[in-house]
Amino acid sequence: ILKGLTAADGLEKYLGAKFPGAKRFSLEGGDALVPMLKELIHRAGESGQQEAVIGMAHRGRLNVLVNVLGKNPSELFNEFAGKHKETLSSGDVKYHMGYSSDFATSGGNVHMALAFNPSHLEIVNPVVMGSVRARLDR
Repeated sequence: ILKGLTAADGLEKYLGAKFPGAKRFSLEGGDALVPMLKELIHRAGESGQQEAVIGMAHRGRLNVLVNVLGKNPSELFNEFAGKHKETLSSGDVKYHMGYSSDFATSGGNVHMALAFNPSHLEIVNPVVMGSVRARLDR
């Protein structure tokens, strides 16, 4: 748990120092989210779950991308510096983007998907429900 808290706090401090004034919707005050999500995913994998979909608001999203889903921090830093390799769609910013990866657990990999979340936060709920329904129907 301490390792997860330290990683979450370290990323927040680095982003705040390296990119002052940049919108980042920090995790401050919700640091326990990172170790909590990791523990939930580990337990889900141990019980045989193979996929999970997360829908979340902007606050803490960048930290979840790096410290839970395993996005390479250098990719995130390049996005902040304006050096991202793919062109973001009109109006899209780094904390709107989705991501997916495999999370290793003792019960096997759990494929994690973080749903895209536009500025209209209420839209993420039906998007996640539709994504999960489609995954159940395949």
